[in-house]
Amino acid sequence: MSCLYIVNTIFESLALTSSTLGFGTETASDYGPGFLGFIFTAAMVVAVIFLIRDMIRRVRRVRYTSEAEAKQQEMVSKGEERKLQEPDEPHDPKTDEQQ
Repeated sequence: MSCLYIVNTIFESLALTSSTLGFGTETASDYGPGFLGFIFTAAMVVAVIFLIRDMIRRVRRVRYTSEAEAKQQEMVSKGEERKLQEPDEPHDPKTDEQQ
């Protein structure tokens, strides 16, 4: 027996086994992520949407804070002062009576 005969026999038996077990009969529609892939992708999309919304809110908060600090610094540099308005009569919040 030659080595080529043995190799040919092995390949024929592999081809016969793969055809009987259903290997090699997949169509193009058999490939894909399936329902589990769809669920995972949808969850990732929802997570990214929430992360982007949170990031926008945080950036907006930082921008407003910096604008307020700049305005306050401008007022300090101009020398403006805001005086607190105190009530004419003291007020007791517990009894809600004016004394």
